Amino acid sequence: MPISSAFIIVALGITQIISWGTIVYAISVLSKPMAAELGWSQTFIFLGFSISLLVGGLVAKPAARFLEKRGGRVTMTMGSVVAALGLALLSQVTEATVYAAAWIVLGLASRLTLYDAAFATLVEIHGTAARRPISVLALFGGLASTVYWPICHYVNEAYGWRVAWIVCALSVLVLCTPLHLALPKKSATSNPRNGLNGNGVDPEPLVPASRRASAILLLAIALACNSFVTVALNAHFIPAVVMLGASAATAVWIASIRGVFQTLGRLAEMIFGQNLNPFAFAMLSTGILVLAFAPLAGGGASTPALLAFSILFGISIGLVTIVRGAVPLVLFGKHGYASVLATIATPGLVVTAVAPTAYAFVLDTIGPGWGFVILFVIALASFAATSALAWRFRARPNLP
Repeated sequence: MPISSAFIIVALGITQIISWGTIVYAISVLSKPMAAELGWSQTFIFLGFSISLLVGGLVAKPAARFLEKRGGRVTMTMGSVVAALGLALLSQVTEATVYAAAWIVLGLASRLTLYDAAFATLVEIHGTAARRPISVLALFGGLASTVYWPICHYVNEAYGWRVAWIVCALSVLVLCTPLHLALPKKSATSNPRNGLNGNGVDPEPLVPASRRASAILLLAIALACNSFVTVALNAHFIPAVVMLGASAATAVWIASIRGVFQTLGRLAEMIFGQNLNPFAFAMLSTGILVLAFAPLAGGGASTPALLAFSILFGISIGLVTIVRGAVPLVLFGKHGYASVLATIATPGLVVTAVAPTAYAFVLDTIGPGWGFVILFVIALASFAATSALAWRFRARPNLP
């Protein structure tokens, strides 16, 4: 019996909330209590997270090839088991070598479980009709920080950071593993009679093969700069807000509201953006990130200014996630989609591997004010790259 598309999207959506919340967002809340107990600096704590990003960049292409060969079901099920192992290791850390090993494991898990793997699974099932499922799936992922920042904060307050990491590990193992196992097998999704892929003729990619490399390069630059800002703030927004004078509870609340607006931004794209030129959509998403810094320039460290930043930042990264998944599908087509995502993602993962550690150093040396200025300049570079992409590759009207 065929598995319904709605079940697939909901199952992947739940696993994206859990995977992003545990692998990526939890460290932002748990870094300070870990550093206090272990006697390590914040810079060293986030060096581990940087290691995971670097490992993710190094294994991105092999992981994509594995997914194209074995399918999303096998890949993501394996990834959830690997992620649970890495998170469990973090709960037992007493030495630097174990800490580094845990993040190496999580770097591999990230390539097997996060958006690129989930998007490629949807393309495996739906072909070029996957743009809308990708948008729907992104709605779920936007709630990861909203769910897991408070969970980690309150579990840490009640039981300590080690128990918080155990909760994260059990979330992945108990919930993600069976949901990934419930996905259709690759042999089922490759059957055109299963009703998931559809029988229509795929539209031609917008970017011709002769100009593919330059388009991928510009998109990779835009997403790498955007990822640097996002990863730095995923890791340090809460500590930075506390350094600016807010209480820990206020910082968690301001940071968590971002997830709601990530989801609202993606919902708006679902309703209004399906026929939007992909180049214009990429410019819009990166442009909003530039505008997000305006409230900080006008209101400084006030709670309303920080809240406005968090809202605009959430909308931007919500839309950029769809850019990352849907725009390459429209520009380059479904064939080799996972490998294209890996090619685009690899420079960003390698560059952003330094983001948590570098931004921790910035906060320690020149403070959060200048730190936001640096991120603003990087956000401008991301917008410039998407503008160059739009200028060089003018899309035809009536896009699918």
